Amino acid sequence: MKKILISIICSIMLFSVVFGQQKSLPDHFDINDVNDFDRLVMNPYSRNLDYAGTVMEGLSILTPAVLYAAPTEDYWKIGVEYAETVALAYGIKELCKLCVSRARPYMYFEGYPENKITEGDWDDSFISGHTTLSFAAASLTSFLFCQYFPESQWKVPVCITAFSLAGATAVLRLSSGNHFMTDVICGAVLGTGIGILVPWLNSLWIKPSYKNENFQMFFSPASFSVQFKF
Repeated sequence: MKKILISIICSIMLFSVVFGQQKSLPDHFDINDVNDFDRLVMNPYSRNLDYAGTVMEGLSILTPAVLYAAPTEDYWKIGVEYAETVALAYGIKELCKLCVSRARPYMYFEGYPENKITEGDWDDSFISGHTTLSFAAASLTSFLFCQYFPESQWKVPVCITAFSLAGATAVLRLSSGNHFMTDVICGAVLGTGIGILVPWLNSLWIKPSYKNENFQMFFSPASFSVQFKF
């Protein structure tokens, strides 16, 4: 029942964006309408920093590659957990953007990108998707690396590197004018939680339903896996 429920929830979140509608653009934006905390760090749009943030997100999402050092027989398990983590993080951040209409910080400054208006991206500030996915990958990498190599001298460097890349992504999303502080803070908390929750739940629930020397069949919370050996 848990596997079916989680699969349904993930599917709803992944496709919820289909039902979203573009909001009408207000005549003007008043910076005084922004809460005091978020107003402390607001920046106009920077295309270079925007691109840099996307590149940093890509590097963050690739951090689980360090788990190549794990036993080869666990590659399928790590791959499934990685896919579940990314899917859940992506689905929830899209659901947040659908449910919460919030203009991006750059809309409160002159020179905001006109193409963002056309694309309907101007009011998708909450939640920071780049930050959510980056921290999800960082926490997944850290959790699994510590699980597989609890005595490794590389444990601390791997965790620091993974979260540094995620943190840099969050900073760039702020400095590029794409997000407020609350957007990236919520994204960081959400992503970290997902990156830890998915492998932890899998470690509790995953169990073989059929196994012999050359064929194994496994169920996990949101997946069904078959492994062949030749």
